[in-house]
Amino acid sequence: MGVFLLTVLNVSLLLFSLAMNLVSCAVIRNDFCKKRVKNNADLYLFNAVSALVSLVCFLVLGAVQKTLMLPTLYTFGMGAVFGAATAFCAVLSMKALESGPLSYTNVIVFCSMVIPSLSGLVMYGEPVSISQYVGIGLMLLSFVFAVDRDRGNTGASMRWLLLCLGAFICNGAVGVLQKVHQNSPDRAYSVPFLSVAFAVYAVISAALFLWYRQKKEQPLTVWAAGKRRTFSVYALITGFGVAVCNAVNLYLAGAMPAVIFFPVFNGAAMLLTSVIGLVFFKEKLSKKQWIGLILGSAAILLLCNILR
Repeated sequence: MGVFLLTVLNVSLLLFSLAMNLVSCAVIRNDFCKKRVKNNADLYLFNAVSALVSLVCFLVLGAVQKTLMLPTLYTFGMGAVFGAATAFCAVLSMKALESGPLSYTNVIVFCSMVIPSLSGLVMYGEPVSISQYVGIGLMLLSFVFAVDRDRGNTGASMRWLLLCLGAFICNGAVGVLQKVHQNSPDRAYSVPFLSVAFAVYAVISAALFLWYRQKKEQPLTVWAAGKRRTFSVYALITGFGVAVCNAVNLYLAGAMPAVIFFPVFNGAAMLLTSVIGLVFFKEKLSKKQWIGLILGSAAILLLCNILR
């Protein structure tokens, strides 16, 4: 009975995290990138403010749980690397979303699950099935279909693909760091780990904002009169949603096998995000891109080990 209740709890947390991810990233952040961001100064200010919101959420969580404590040197280092990877993943994803389709961008980014999934095999001996290796092959093949040069100025360019692949690597690194920290003696330092991570995320974003604002003299359009309330609401929702996702996912990374948690979470997020992009944002894909999207979806299902 105890195992059953724990499983139900983990699944419930997974669904809750998935819902928060869809709201904060697939809907809010995508809409902000496509309709409101005019330059890099806008982008990095949004990232800095939303990261600060996430940081406040973690500090409040630590105060409520009475888990606020100084991080160990190991947790501080891991948190700093995690924060840098999260920051650059967000930047690369948002830059890709400015010009590329939400549906296909997230196929590539969410396929990064293969990195932490295989890390479970390499570092902890967690088994990987033959169908999952086939899934990896289909995932790589879907990348080939991502860029359609015959469509002209659709955003699905080589630059877009490189941005997606950069986000792919950073997002995969985030998953590996979650798994490593939660399997270390410092796993009790979850709140300090996330607090350090998002403090670093905020500092990196703020530094980039100041660079583009002062050195490049880019105008700050998202904070113009009449736009501040919208900016604040978007940043608050994104920051809160990202905080919830990271807190829950950090726990689940240690509570569930990597080869199950990462494919299931990322796979469900990818499929639902694709539906949102195609139905609600009216995105259009070429036949070649549809083939790639289908291959990517099949890869997700195989990585989830549905044939075992």
